[in-house]
Amino acid sequence: MNGNYFFIDGSALMAQIRQLQRAQPIFKNRKLCVHTFVNYQMRSLLDLHGGNYKRATFYFASGDEANVGEFFRSPEYATPGKVRDLQFKYCGHKLKKSAEFEKFVDELVPPKFHNRFQKSEKGVDIEICCDALKLASASRLERLFLLTNDGDFLPLFRAIKEFGANISLIHLTSSIPPNMDLVREADTYDVVSDLKLNEMFFPQEFMDLALLSNDEKDKNRETELEVRSEKPEAAPSDLDTVVDPSEQEG
Repeated sequence: MNGNYFFIDGSALMAQIRQLQRAQPIFKNRKLCVHTFVNYQMRSLLDLHGGNYKRATFYFASGDEANVGEFFRSPEYATPGKVRDLQFKYCGHKLKKSAEFEKFVDELVPPKFHNRFQKSEKGVDIEICCDALKLASASRLERLFLLTNDGDFLPLFRAIKEFGANISLIHLTSSIPPNMDLVREADTYDVVSDLKLNEMFFPQEFMDLALLSNDEKDKNRETELEVRSEKPEAAPSDLDTVVDPSEQEG
């Protein structure tokens, strides 16, 4: 069974991109390529998933398509063979005047206080929790890689572990301090290095190596193992077909 899943909290990812663009101007007016982001996770976290994952799902609020188009290079769904087990899932809804609120938080509130402000969307976190718990309760989940910085997910972290699965916290950048409660509860915590970040954003630009720390330069010199994901055949909507094993008895 291949039970490794990537769930990406879209609002958390966009917040990290905004902060990254302010901290490092080289990333301004560039879009994150989700394919490259997922491929990086496959190479760098090989010891956790063994080179396999079932699906990578990016969760966004319904009505937030404009923001998604501003920050992300959309998957090329129309190109045969281009997209493999990657999904943009729209759910919940955006609150009124969300753009004004997000601009206020991003520009005027220090990053360490962002988690104290109510989100400008409803229902997305519930969708993430429901999808994860359906898989875990049916023993279909081995490890969940979750990108978020929302402390409301703490109960989910604990529940995933109680079901016998692992929970891994991933972040795009260290520009926003991680929620330490999540870090402590997670089985692992990983962040993309600055040099690899540059490769994920388009159009690509030259990054001055002088901006990198010695540790990051050393890591860049290491040879990375290229991994090709081997994924079993699956129904497109496996989350909807999860059945409690107890219902199949008798």
